[in-house]
Amino acid sequence: MSSHHETIKNLTDHLEEWDYKINLLETRIKDLPDELKGNAEEKYQKLKEFQSTIPEKERALKDATEHAIHDIEASFKDLFDTFKLLFEDIELEISVEDDI
Repeated sequence: MSSHHETIKNLTDHLEEWDYKINLLETRIKDLPDELKGNAEEKYQKLKEFQSTIPEKERALKDATEHAIHDIEASFKDLFDTFKLLFEDIELEISVEDDI
């Protein structure tokens, strides 16, 4: 089992990866044709809402006790799953456009 600090590092790394991917998507969405842009922008805004909470979540992770980290880790699983679904959905739309 990983230590308290390793768990925090892994979760923080995931948050930083999200932040990076969300920023990359912004440019790609701007280049989409109008018929795809509306739907992608709506999903992108949901991702931006996640992004706005990243600094707060990082602070909570760093301040968490060893006991509390397990509860936080469990709650992050739901966030990771939601993020992945939204991100993959947008990536699919962009990928379809790139193939056209």
